Amino acid sequence: MRKLFLAIASLFFISGCNNDKNPRYIEDPIKGEQWYLNGFNSYGTRSHINLTNQLYKGRNVLVALLDNGIDIYHEDLINNIGVGNYSYLSDEFDFSDADHGTACAGIIAAEEGNGIGIIGIAPQSKIIGFNALKAPAISNLADALVRKKEDVWVSNNSWGDFNSWGEPLRLRSLIKSALKEGVTTGRNGRGIVYVFSSGNGAAEENDLPTDNVNYSGLVNNRFTIPVCAVDEYGIKANYSEIGATLVVCAPSKGAVGTMGITTTDVSGKKGYNPESFPEDYDDNNYTNNFSGTSASAPMVSGVVALVLEANPNLGWRDVKSILAKSSMVIDENHYDWTKNGVGLDINHYYGFGIVDADKAIELAESWVNYSSEIIIKKESEINLDIPDNDQTGISVQIDVEENIIIEFIDVFFNAPEHPRLGDLEIVLISPSGTKSVLAEQHSQLFEGYFRYNNWRFGSFRYLEENSKGIWKLIVKDKSQEGVGILKSWGLKVYGHKRA
Repeated sequence: MRKLFLAIASLFFISGCNNDKNPRYIEDPIKGEQWYLNGFNSYGTRSHINLTNQLYKGRNVLVALLDNGIDIYHEDLINNIGVGNYSYLSDEFDFSDADHGTACAGIIAAEEGNGIGIIGIAPQSKIIGFNALKAPAISNLADALVRKKEDVWVSNNSWGDFNSWGEPLRLRSLIKSALKEGVTTGRNGRGIVYVFSSGNGAAEENDLPTDNVNYSGLVNNRFTIPVCAVDEYGIKANYSEIGATLVVCAPSKGAVGTMGITTTDVSGKKGYNPESFPEDYDDNNYTNNFSGTSASAPMVSGVVALVLEANPNLGWRDVKSILAKSSMVIDENHYDWTKNGVGLDINHYYGFGIVDADKAIELAESWVNYSSEIIIKKESEINLDIPDNDQTGISVQIDVEENIIIEFIDVFFNAPEHPRLGDLEIVLISPSGTKSVLAEQHSQLFEGYFRYNNWRFGSFRYLEENSKGIWKLIVKDKSQEGVGILKSWGLKVYGHKRA
């Protein structure tokens, strides 16, 4: 009955959209600049989130933005500002100085049909801002991840660790505890859905890549949804980090000369201030040049809001899998596309593809929630030399006897004596033959300072494969100088029993 009611209400609402006498809906004048919403635009871009749905608008969904704040008085956001905005500054917060958070907020929840500006992906959702990035102590960030946890459904995080330049940055204990608390007790036990930017550190140095999502504990864990960025042609943005924990990509600005993201800017002359909009439009409150994985994350947060309106009973684990299983393959001829053991398309550069709003909603409507989470833990003492400058390397294995449906894998890698992390390529192979490149040969800024001291890698590429069988780890040292021993390694398999 609820779906029928919403369908009828939606049709009634749409029927009046183009009626000039209907005061409830006036066309948003720069909606046409939002090339990333669907393929029906004058730019003919290939890269979009396939949003044609008119039934779901994010109703009753509260999205928190952990950022530098939100301009809560912005003309296109003010009616969708929820209760619970919080400042971590002792002085009164200047909302006109919250450019980044305001831009993210507009992508998610700019009001629809008010005759100004743009349209958000979830234009009837509510948003609140926690300006912890204005006072980025670890304690503030951790607090913001669980603030109003009973009410928050989605947490958008368009930020990350300081650029590690190829060095591993562990998940801080306070933040790990907060994420675990949020998915365990948030949203009345169904879990807050944590959407994160994958990171902008993929630039190369000396013909070698630098950062990878697996070098950041913030986005290589099972609690978060790391989002990568593609340009309007559907090609990975050169800055967007790759890795085995990527879930989906979303549009953003790519290289110089590619199109930026049109969204809200802080009111007046502060903020990003666009260079061009349709003539005769007061553009001081909007920008058309927002970029980075900062812009792609809120697109996924907006889609999650639609998904959760379609099925409010989804758990956080279910939402993550729905996004992956409903995504679209992009850059089809890219060399890294392959299928995992159950036929899902996967790519270290693109995750499972670009987010598909309509398909995600459709899948959510009929989704049967995963059963209780099961964890399998295996460890193996090795004490093997890693041959220096050797393209064969060493191969070790662990036999997993238990059989569950996989959701996520943690790999613990302990080679604390090896001084050159950038020399090592580390690959995990499942019993089904699916490979995850956990670390690749890469450039390091602080060579020899950081070590793989029981470092935890992650992989989401084995989604819904079976856990039972032989798991192999291949370790290669691909450059001269710097030797070490693989002392031990281990697996944690997270999943569930088949219904």
